[in-house]
Amino acid sequence: WADNIKFVKDIIESKYHKIDHAVAEIKESSDALLQDDKCSKSKEHFTFALSTLELVQPSEIEQLLDTIISDLHGKEKEALETEAKSKSTSRIEALEKAKQLREKLKI
Repeated sequence: WADNIKFVKDIIESKYHKIDHAVAEIKESSDALLQDDKCSKSKEHFTFALSTLELVQPSEIEQLLDTIISDLHGKEKEALETEAKSKSTSRIEALEKAKQLREKLKI
């Protein structure tokens, strides 16, 4: 069973990595677009990162977490729940900022 938990944790970590990378890419390309809204490379990076972020579904992460959290207790369970909330918040904030930038720059 420990191998299954590790496997599920690895999948979750992979999804978190996608979120972190996409959030960072959106921030970086947003800053570049605010300086030069004609930069096609920045637009491409922005669009790709936004698509990646939209494809990572929080419901999938929650479902994966539910499969392993029931078997965990104490600090490890709390750490996973806290990290999930943090990543979800980060994703939502980045999507909102991206939406505002798209409206502002008409991308």
